[in-house]
Amino acid sequence: MKVAVVGIGAVGSAACRFLAEAGHTVVGFERFTIGHGMGSSHGESRIIRYAYPEAHYTQLMGQAYPLWDALEQAAGEELFVRCGGLFFAPKNHPELTSMQQALAVNGVAHQLLSAAEVAERYPALVLAEGEQAIWQSDAGFLRAGAVVRAQARLARAAGAELRENIVIESLEELESFDHVIVCAGAWTNTLFPESPLPLTVTRQQVTYLSGELTGYPVWIDAESYWYGFPSDGRIAGVKLARHIPQVPFAPDQPDRPTLTSDDDAARAYAATRFPSLGPEVTHHASCLYTNTPDESFVFDHPRPKTTRVSACSGHGFKFSILMGRLAADSATK
Repeated sequence: MKVAVVGIGAVGSAACRFLAEAGHTVVGFERFTIGHGMGSSHGESRIIRYAYPEAHYTQLMGQAYPLWDALEQAAGEELFVRCGGLFFAPKNHPELTSMQQALAVNGVAHQLLSAAEVAERYPALVLAEGEQAIWQSDAGFLRAGAVVRAQARLARAAGAELRENIVIESLEELESFDHVIVCAGAWTNTLFPESPLPLTVTRQQVTYLSGELTGYPVWIDAESYWYGFPSDGRIAGVKLARHIPQVPFAPDQPDRPTLTSDDDAARAYAATRFPSLGPEVTHHASCLYTNTPDESFVFDHPRPKTTRVSACSGHGFKFSILMGRLAADSATK
């Protein structure tokens, strides 16, 4: 089959690789360069985890993890740092309770730790006496930009043609293909004027504060939605951010100024949770969220010979390799 893939980010690069390795003719189209910083798939790190309040996401991760391991082996470079994960909240918090249930139902090993046990293992993290944490050893982070570049490299090695700086204005341009996969992120609705999705694009910022957390896990505060990473060995400082969509943002807008309010919020949060971190900002990064109203993903067929994969809603990178695989399978059935 001859398949077009529009958008060569995390999902698109995976789809191109799987299609090419299966022997199909693949042409990928990227409006910027592969690995660009204008969308949702770039940067140094994205959390990967089984722990979710929704059991179906935990189940899907059971399919995604082997694909990540296989990609890392095929690429011959470190793409997945398995440092473990801590997910904390006040005792009996519904998010934490649901996470425990989802892990148990899916047979994922985990531990429930008291605030004192967390302090013994990770003294730089401060939990209140009435809080507790789930520890899950398979969590960690994916080196996002390196993942996209590796998948694109493997796709090309398998015969895929990946065209950069090409903007597809209409799907009619691709009528010669047997199937079209659209994974265009924030630009998805521009290609489906007749069947737009209820998407809201927002710009999100992450802040790196001075200090070091070597040997620490990734972490998520399940009550406030702050999350963060250990020192990654690539960028000075410690990365943290908040998983709350910001104001709507036009994805074609090139000017993405630093939000000092986000820096101030990161400092205030770190002062209570990680008091050993300094107030100096060592690095900023921004990306786009493409959000559905309930943060669910989109995988549908709005027109013949077309698969639409979109709306990671700020938590989809860990699933992207699986979505790319499913999109490739859907296109060739």
